[in-house]
Amino acid sequence: MEEKTLEEKKRIKKRNIIIIIVVAVILVLSAIAVSIIFAIKDKLSSADLGSVEAATKRDIEKTVSASGVFDSINSEAISSTHVGSRINAVYVKEGDSVTPGQVICQLDTSALQGTYSALQKTIEQTKADKAKNNQEYDKELLNAQNEWDAELSNINQEIAIAQAACNSTSAELDKQRARYAQYLSDPNHSEWDIEAIEMESNISDLESDLENNQYKVVLYTNVLNALQNSDNSNSSVDEIRNSVNGVIDGSIQAMEEQARELQKSIGEATVRSTAGGVVTSLSAKAGETYVGGTICMVEDANSYMIYSQIGEANVADVSAGMKVKIKTEATGDSVMTGYVTYVAPRASATASSSDAPNSGAALSATLGSSGNYLIKIALDEQNPRIRLGMNAKLKIVTSETPNVLSVPNAAIQDDNGKKYVEVVTNMDDVEKNSSTSYKKEKVYVQVGMSDDNYTQIEGKGIEQGTDVYVPLTLDEETLKNLEKMVSDE
Repeated sequence: MEEKTLEEKKRIKKRNIIIIIVVAVILVLSAIAVSIIFAIKDKLSSADLGSVEAATKRDIEKTVSASGVFDSINSEAISSTHVGSRINAVYVKEGDSVTPGQVICQLDTSALQGTYSALQKTIEQTKADKAKNNQEYDKELLNAQNEWDAELSNINQEIAIAQAACNSTSAELDKQRARYAQYLSDPNHSEWDIEAIEMESNISDLESDLENNQYKVVLYTNVLNALQNSDNSNSSVDEIRNSVNGVIDGSIQAMEEQARELQKSIGEATVRSTAGGVVTSLSAKAGETYVGGTICMVEDANSYMIYSQIGEANVADVSAGMKVKIKTEATGDSVMTGYVTYVAPRASATASSSDAPNSGAALSATLGSSGNYLIKIALDEQNPRIRLGMNAKLKIVTSETPNVLSVPNAAIQDDNGKKYVEVVTNMDDVEKNSSTSYKKEKVYVQVGMSDDNYTQIEGKGIEQGTDVYVPLTLDEETLKNLEKMVSDE
């Protein structure tokens, strides 16, 4: 056991020695590398390896860089309310061009058609029952009206009979009263005569008959008035009919509304595109059951908008209307232009469906980082090389100084905080003899706005066309010159 422990200690010691040697080699190599870098810098500083560029008036733009995805301006996620229906047929495939109103697929409507047919029969039967009931009511009303009219006729007849009796009795009474008065006018006659007594009795009977007949006229007239002013049997039958018809009409109206909804639903089972474009995704298959969701995506492949996101550091500098320069792999060095149409008021982890269409994995990957603000960019002109889902490199112009004197950024040098450029004074000699060294004159300048390549300057003796020296920076030199630079040292 002790011998084994000693062996382990030897191995550990040997390993530590190897580690120390490796670390020492790394330090030596690092020192050599640093020396090479400093040698290269010294070489660059002592040689005219830079270039010359004339100061030129140009537009200086301050930009915010971003990436985005091309998506359709007009798109439609086609779906249906017929969840659970069988898909009888699909008439398009991915990549097909469709027009507004074109049929996408047909869902099964056999159950709906059966329900609709049964409902239509019920509606027709209900209407027939209503018509039959109304015929019965009309018959009853006619009978009741006939009875009513007959009763009124009988009463009017009784009134006429009583009135005629009154008239006849009144005439006879007048005649008997005149005869009685004439009889008593004779001095030879007396009211106590038997004949006079008979005439008085006759007159009394006539007065009694007249009173009875007058009573009958008044009685029957009151009965007639009361009957005419009272509710007859017609009004009660009408009330019943109106009440029943109201219930039936309400039922028919509800069934007809249900039938219209069924008809609409049957029509919607023929799924159509409401927009024109290209079918970019399709999930429906004939024979399967539609379980809801998007059946297919139709997108306008002729007009595009770019969806992008801006981080918290730059969103305050971006606003709607700003110019945007756009480059893509499909269009190469060609630069398209557009403008910002929308900047989201708040950050979100992903673009919501109301902000951007469903553009699949490309859009999700580009717009998926949290703390970013969605922006939309419209194109000034559509490009036939652009396709849905292509990536775009964006430069959003947040400010611009037009037509100002500028030089390459690398031409601006620093002298203890003071900026200067080196003006080349012998360019004619250099152009005649390429081995001639540059003669440079330091000119202090005021710098203004800068973009990725150029900086605005003002300085005494600096004007349009002035030749300015542009030093070669280390990152512009290729690594293939590294050995030559070191060997020359």
